[in-house]
Amino acid sequence: MSLKTPFVDAMRAQPDNLALARTTVGRSLDTAVLAPWEPGETVGVVAMGASSHSGHALVAVLAGAGVRAVNLVASDLSAGAPGFQPADHYVIVSESGRSPEPIAAGRGLTVGRRIGISNFPAAPLAEVVDVALDLGGFDDSPVYTSGYTATLLAYALLLDRLGVVPAGPEVAAVPDTVAAALAEYDDVARRIAADVAGATSIDVVGRGTSYASATEAALMFREGLRVPAAGFETFQYLHGPMEPLDDHAVLIVFGDGRELTVPDSALTSGAHVVLVTTAPEAAIPSAGHPRLTIVPLAPGLGGLVRPIVEIVIMQLVMAHASETRDFTLEEFLFTQTDTKLDEQPTEVLEPATPQA
Repeated sequence: MSLKTPFVDAMRAQPDNLALARTTVGRSLDTAVLAPWEPGETVGVVAMGASSHSGHALVAVLAGAGVRAVNLVASDLSAGAPGFQPADHYVIVSESGRSPEPIAAGRGLTVGRRIGISNFPAAPLAEVVDVALDLGGFDDSPVYTSGYTATLLAYALLLDRLGVVPAGPEVAAVPDTVAAALAEYDDVARRIAADVAGATSIDVVGRGTSYASATEAALMFREGLRVPAAGFETFQYLHGPMEPLDDHAVLIVFGDGRELTVPDSALTSGAHVVLVTTAPEAAIPSAGHPRLTIVPLAPGLGGLVRPIVEIVIMQLVMAHASETRDFTLEEFLFTQTDTKLDEQPTEVLEPATPQA
């Protein structure tokens, strides 16, 4: 496997990689012994970085199904008291399978209640989970593409197998849906990229499953374009964070509710605004404004498929914006020695005491 595939190549390979993940995750689930998620129990997502952002989507879908869930930052669990169990069941996610924080956390979580999701199930993460879901071992880019979208797909397949949220035909069609999105949204992504490439800051906003898209898109822009970017939940954004908007900023909004009127005030700042929505243009008060770009999603697009399509659109934007840079998306300025286990021989986080 490689995590050094050029971003554009990895992005374009997603339909094939997602088809592979659909097969390998399904095979993993066929042999898995899964503890049922009973009514009233809590599910905790345990991850870092991009995987942690994906957890927002899983928590939102579970909330919609009436299942209590929480997205836990893996490193925070090192501060827990011995035996502390913040949930009844855990989904521990590490695309590489080598992130030390989820691995350390997993050692202290309830045995028999730990489901791991990784592109490489034989990696160290496998030692601290009870069920390992295999994304397929495909090559990915340093700024994750398939690793992120395949994780969202794995969530959908897991929820279906547990009988929590039926997958439906749209989940099986995810590889084809992504192939269509890569073609359909390329032109509008190129137009958006012209503004993104020149921005001094980028705010990304959404709620529910789209909050995952907001936080992950912001991380991608920071990593890949080296532009200050931040992701916000829609209503949190209205409570002050939007104040720095000016004519050098770009605001990207995902959603169909209050999100439709967020551009109204934002456009008065001179900022360029992008609205990604399933709503008809007639429902958008600022439609037609020269600095508003509306990106229409298919009506009825929802569940965990929607954030997959949303992030693919943002990947296209970043790929085109990167063409203006004198560095590649594969070059990171700052190399950390402790974000992957086999890269750091020094101290790792101390786990909590396991609870059987």
